[in-house]
Amino acid sequence: MKNHIPKIRALHSVLMRELFTIHGTWDYSKITQAIDLLARLVHDCPENPETGDNSQLWAIGEFDCADLGSLIVGAYWHYAEWHSGQWSDEYKALSALGMIFKPGMTRGPETDTSEREVYLALDRIARKAFGMPVYRFELVIPK
Repeated sequence: MKNHIPKIRALHSVLMRELFTIHGTWDYSKITQAIDLLARLVHDCPENPETGDNSQLWAIGEFDCADLGSLIVGAYWHYAEWHSGQWSDEYKALSALGMIFKPGMTRGPETDTSEREVYLALDRIARKAFGMPVYRFELVIPK
């Protein structure tokens, strides 16, 4: 197994730019393929032989809009809702993300987290790609 951390760090950086800037240059399909690749690299990333852990891996993006873990969780929930069958690129990305993140009994990204921000950014980009209305606000109904 190779050390994929430099590749993961580079992909994370590009995805943060594409998800959280106004004029991203990648389309939804390319972002989906990049997230699929990122998930596969994370899954194949070995533990650090000196420390026996992956703390260096999970620290990627710690001071960014979303760290690596939040990107994976937010993307997982997005693709769980947006795939178009098991032969789609979105389902392929969902499967790769599912090798890392196991949601258990949860129902989506938690509110007021960077996971939710990733989820909403992907939703906005997907809506734009498929010609659907892009909402500028999120309706929150008090409990």
